[in-house]
Amino acid sequence: MIKLQAFLEKKGITLESFESKSKDEQVALLKEHNAANEEALKALENDVNGKASKEDIAKMKEELETAHKREIAAINEANSERGLEIAKVLRELKGGASQNDTNQVAKFITDNADKIKELKNQGHGQIEFTTKAPEAMSTGSATNPDGIPELQGTQAAPAGNVNLRGSIVDGLVSSFSTDLASYPYTETVPKDGDYSFVAEAGIKPQIDFKIETRYAAPVKVAAHIVLTDESIKDIRGMQNIATNYLRAKHDLKRQNGILFGDGIAPNPKGATLYGRTFVAGSMALAVSTPNFMDVINACVTDIYTTHNYTDEMNYMANIVMVNPVDFYINLVSAKDGNGLPLYPMAGLFNRVTIGGVTIVPFEDIPAGKIFVADLSRYKTTNYVPYTVRIGWINDQLITNQFTMVGESRFHAFVEKLDEQAFIYDDIATIEAAITKP
Repeated sequence: MIKLQAFLEKKGITLESFESKSKDEQVALLKEHNAANEEALKALENDVNGKASKEDIAKMKEELETAHKREIAAINEANSERGLEIAKVLRELKGGASQNDTNQVAKFITDNADKIKELKNQGHGQIEFTTKAPEAMSTGSATNPDGIPELQGTQAAPAGNVNLRGSIVDGLVSSFSTDLASYPYTETVPKDGDYSFVAEAGIKPQIDFKIETRYAAPVKVAAHIVLTDESIKDIRGMQNIATNYLRAKHDLKRQNGILFGDGIAPNPKGATLYGRTFVAGSMALAVSTPNFMDVINACVTDIYTTHNYTDEMNYMANIVMVNPVDFYINLVSAKDGNGLPLYPMAGLFNRVTIGGVTIVPFEDIPAGKIFVADLSRYKTTNYVPYTVRIGWINDQLITNQFTMVGESRFHAFVEKLDEQAFIYDDIATIEAAITKP
């Protein structure tokens, strides 16, 4: 075992000068020292002359383990110092930002301290807010069209937040955590044979099944915003508004991928892409003058009665999505013979719930289309939960700018057998399929 003092002396460094060095410099030296000892240990273990005893090897392994613990402790101290330094810079940057910062963007993630440090010197990426290239958020980003002096009349968040739609799918899909990059899922299906009633001394029938394992890969949704130090100092709540905007846009893009992703890397495969066309079966040409609710119930019934194999549990649809215009025509404006609304909930709450199925308007569903599904069969994971990081790229440190990055990684998939639980088809096609001549 090469002792630390001997290793340092070969480099012309005393123990006293080693202790006075920065934590990063100490970590680098400790790593180099441990690497040298690992090579020495390998040489002992591969000693063909048999000079090294088992006791010598065991002792060296124990000493090397102690040395590694010292290295880890030094790394933790270095990260802690960087975290304090970055937090100090952030406090200066925040300036007059809102104290009610619910997302706590000012707090740097200690586990990513090394990456944050690198951001001071390098980095890359882009985000598009509109059709033109996005610009750094500066004091000029806040204006007062009515002629009030600029910067004086800004409001704190949430009053100043961008009025974005909320995500509705998170409470409907099945979500869980995992630390596996390639997430495996296994499906078991019956194969041959079945139970039967057997006479005394009769031969019992044989049955079997098969197991299939598939894998889902994670996808990433991310964006960044560039802000100036002046903007968060001079515009009240600017950093909080930017933080909330970054999160809201993230959630909407994630929802869009879960519903409409084309499945071509790096995009997830959306629920509507899994959706199959309606199969009328015994409902074909069986309904006299069907209405919109007949169309929905036909889809629910199709999902309930469609099976991959005999005795499979029924799928239960829990969501129906249609274009807002179709929702208005078929539900909000629908009236009985006395002119009263058939579905009061449609006008009051912008949704209708019947038999455990919720019908909602959704702008991204094209007019004339209908999506019916048991969305609990769509699986998502929290592989890397949503995080916000702040740092400096390129020359931002000297131009008084900084970058906020929001991102998450997750798996999004439907197991092969569960694809039966999704229908995406034309309303007119389904209506025609069930209409009695």
